[in-house]
Amino acid sequence: MQVHVVKSDDGETVERSDAAIFEGGQVWGRPLSAGLSEHTKVSVVNFAPGARAGWHTHTRDQVLYVVSGIGKVGDRDGEQVISAGDCAVVPADLEHWHGAHDTGSPMAHLSIMPVGAETTVLEE
Repeated sequence: MQVHVVKSDDGETVERSDAAIFEGGQVWGRPLSAGLSEHTKVSVVNFAPGARAGWHTHTRDQVLYVVSGIGKVGDRDGEQVISAGDCAVVPADLEHWHGAHDTGSPMAHLSIMPVGAETTVLEE
């Protein structure tokens, strides 16, 4: 066993705007833990201004850690503004969405979930 370091220029950032979950603009993602952890999946997701994930659920808890910009996260009870350094914990099976705020600036967050968690995209 050893510590694995993923350098900032390791891996490929892929545009994911055409994925069914995203709407409102361009979205890019880069896995950070692929093949390195059998328990935890970590990705950095970059949202262009106005882009977001639509309504969806996960079968396991999701942690979102904002690394840059200003975003929003919402559930059926309302929405909250999140910005760099903020952490949102989304319980399993909670209908929610998240993405860049409508300030005209992009937002990036880490998405942290257990390996094997499944995502269901919901109709609005």
